[in-house]
Amino acid sequence: MTDSTVKNASMIAEDTLIKMKHTACGHIDNVPVWIIGELAEEDRMSGKHGEVEIECPVCNGPMRRIK
Repeated sequence: MTDSTVKNASMIAEDTLIKMKHTACGHIDNVPVWIIGELAEEDRMSGKHGEVEIECPVCNGPMRRIK
């Protein structure tokens, strides 16, 4: 690694994660907040309102934010 590579790597922000859980299978996953923001924007543009749903990677059901 060069000095400039190390300097640039230290400037990269870490993702803020939100815990999501599928109520049926119980799988919990951390989802980056920017992904939830992107999906919320898509929902808003298509006229959907309410909480953003992420697909569970285990059973493909909807995951919801853990509060």
